[in-house]
Amino acid sequence: MAILALNKVSLAYQERPVLEDCSFSLEAKSKCGLVGANGAGKTSLFRLLCGQLEPTGGEIVNARGLRIGQMEQELKNHQNTIWQELFALFAPLQELERQQELVNRQLQAEGLSEVAQKHLLMQQAQLHEDYMEQGGLTYQSRIRGALLGLGFAEDDFGRQLAELSGGQRAKLALAKLLLSDADLLLLDEPTNHLDVDALEWLEDFLRSLNKAYIVISHDRYFLDRTTEQTLHLYNHHIKLYRGNFSAFKQQSQAALEADRRHNANLNREIERLQGVIKQQKQWNRERNLVAAHSKEKALAKLQQQLVAEEAPMPELHFQFKAAPVSGQDLLRAEGLAMRFGDNQLFAGLDFTLRRGERVFLLGPNGVGKTTLFRLLLQRLEPDAGEVRQGAGLRIGYYDQVQKLDDTSDNLLDYLRNCYPKLTETELRTALAAFLFFAEDLAKPCRVLSGGEKARLGLLKILLSRPNLLLLDEPTNHLDIAGREALEQALQNYDGAILAISHDRYFINALAERVVVLEQGRLTEYCGGWEYYLEKRQQLAAGRAGLTINPTAVPASELDSANKKAAGREDYQARKEQAANLRRLQNRLQKLENAIAEGEAEKAALENQLAAPELASDYQQAAALHEQLQQAQQRLDEAMAEWEQVALALEEAE
Repeated sequence: MAILALNKVSLAYQERPVLEDCSFSLEAKSKCGLVGANGAGKTSLFRLLCGQLEPTGGEIVNARGLRIGQMEQELKNHQNTIWQELFALFAPLQELERQQELVNRQLQAEGLSEVAQKHLLMQQAQLHEDYMEQGGLTYQSRIRGALLGLGFAEDDFGRQLAELSGGQRAKLALAKLLLSDADLLLLDEPTNHLDVDALEWLEDFLRSLNKAYIVISHDRYFLDRTTEQTLHLYNHHIKLYRGNFSAFKQQSQAALEADRRHNANLNREIERLQGVIKQQKQWNRERNLVAAHSKEKALAKLQQQLVAEEAPMPELHFQFKAAPVSGQDLLRAEGLAMRFGDNQLFAGLDFTLRRGERVFLLGPNGVGKTTLFRLLLQRLEPDAGEVRQGAGLRIGYYDQVQKLDDTSDNLLDYLRNCYPKLTETELRTALAAFLFFAEDLAKPCRVLSGGEKARLGLLKILLSRPNLLLLDEPTNHLDIAGREALEQALQNYDGAILAISHDRYFINALAERVVVLEQGRLTEYCGGWEYYLEKRQQLAAGRAGLTINPTAVPASELDSANKKAAGREDYQARKEQAANLRRLQNRLQKLENAIAEGEAEKAALENQLAAPELASDYQQAAALHEQLQQAQQRLDEAMAEWEQVALALEEAE
């Protein structure tokens, strides 16, 4: 049964369209993702669903009594503790507890008549039943589980809201929504401020949730694990797809290609008919005019069959060009220690980064990952140890906080001051590649959105031609298309990469080595994201009393000689294996896309051949039949190659 439905809903701001004729419905317990470019109108859609905005056209129909919840933008009771803020959500249960306590006291009173006692016992039984049905025995453990799962420590529970950082407030607002009694949850970027452990907890929580939700997120890994439907907001329209984000990508691309081929075939036939009509009219005889009129009817039918294609959105296209080749060892840290006040972040850290490596630095929030970056950049002095930078090193550093508030420069002047040797044309071309066009160039840098600042920061790095990229959460403010463009650029980049990220899709696409900073120590995993997950699970099993796999051992505890003798050989072998796996996985993905497109093309051609108007047009039918045979041949070839690549991938894994 549908709990919510949109029927031809439109929304406009000052005559500027945001949504046009949007229709979809959601069933109870739907797990739905909402995707679209930044500025497409996703948050506006949420505001419509919550009743904060009224549609300019169409209607929104909610099931009777539907409760819709979304994250609070501001937590108001600053004197409340974290625990009190969540405890207040369960006021009805606390009232039931008070009523049960009152009835229990009344039952203990002396001189109670039998009738009164019977009445109180019945009341006590009903109160107990209501309390149990509403989760009275578990609500405090649910509060505790949500707080711990989202990264709060037990010691934080008594902290007042006024003491919390912006990220902690956002996590608390998310916990309030998850524990609320809403029937439909609207989750707007819930993965912000969460580390990997908190992300995994949230995924497990949502998968087990017995409610409907719509989630806006740029985290593709998160969407794949938590959604079963995908709403795509594109060019003011909405389309609902069955399946998670990866399934949506395949379906939408196959449908788009099928529509393009369908239109191309129709347009060729339309052009042919237009030529015939023109020729018949030029001959200007009665039978020619009759024939032209008949062809015009056929032409009108064909034009009605054309599928309206969406205008493409501007896309980010760029490529990192590495500077001249550096030495073999780019960065070497030995015995690093850093303390802030009483907080000892780490001590005795050893780390080496070599030419061409792709390394990701992971760890919980607050352990010192960004501080380690600044030590490697030699922008901070360590309490102990040293950092050595290799010969010919040129670093491009992307800071997760793009500090542009202090500059009064516009976009063009800002880049001109950074790179005075570049011409006006070169600067404008570079800005256009990052989706900054003529009307944007005079915009002051300090008013840029988070996504615009991220694009400008990446552009600034690109123009410096580094041979080492240090990237601190580079995908945070990028939409999905921007993240995909960045991944493509980095996959083609021939320099070294050291990155901090919580975007597991991004890590999985690029990582060849994972280094985890936790409890003041570094642990190295000589493989990508999936390898890291496997070894982490083995390590957890070892701590539980099973056999510990020695592959992941704190770097500070490794013997230096053993690291050099065995570690480098093992690392090189794993690096080659990871590269081979990545090639096979990429080829397999391309073949699966080609097969999906081939099946869509075949279905479209079969539909055209089945059209009644083709029964008497033997030439067109023959041409379509030949196209169908060619499509089938391409499909057979793709499927045969897929089997070979899948077998090779299975053996390699």
